[in-house]
Amino acid sequence: MIALICGIFEAIWRRCFGSSGWHIKILEIRAVQHVIGFLGIFACLMTKYSLWQALIVAGVMQGLYWAKAHGAVFDYGHGTPDPKRYDEMWYWKYLKKYIPEGQWYGFNCDYYLMNVRYSIPSVLVGLLLFSVPAMFMGFALAGMYALCWIAYDFGWIKNPTSTAEYLGGFMTGLLLML
Repeated sequence: MIALICGIFEAIWRRCFGSSGWHIKILEIRAVQHVIGFLGIFACLMTKYSLWQALIVAGVMQGLYWAKAHGAVFDYGHGTPDPKRYDEMWYWKYLKKYIPEGQWYGFNCDYYLMNVRYSIPSVLVGLLLFSVPAMFMGFALAGMYALCWIAYDFGWIKNPTSTAEYLGGFMTGLLLML
């Protein structure tokens, strides 16, 4: 039951975080968003894990998993690429050695980058919680964004970003608590 509650919280909170607080003045303040995200994750984790695990993991989830921007890659090649935004990601300089230059800034490239971006903190969270499902939150989130952009390309949904934020947040909360 708590996994479902955490999933619902993360879905709503992730969309709020992604949409800059739905234009509600207090929620437009990033610090308030971070506090809400931290406290929500912490409260969920305290139902299952120790105090130290809940504190550290809530910090990692808020500080590394959610708060660190995903840069230009969340659109899976649907926007105009800005190489400067890609260069801001420390892992891009390593991955572009393995991705042929003609495939930079497209769907596959963005998918690889989203996987790295979200999987590193999710593996850390999984290790801290001794949870295999939590280790796969990053892969699942990158896949959710990709599926939403595919659904958009087929005309099945109108807003892939907000859909991915709701679904990805729910899935993250669920995997975090399994």
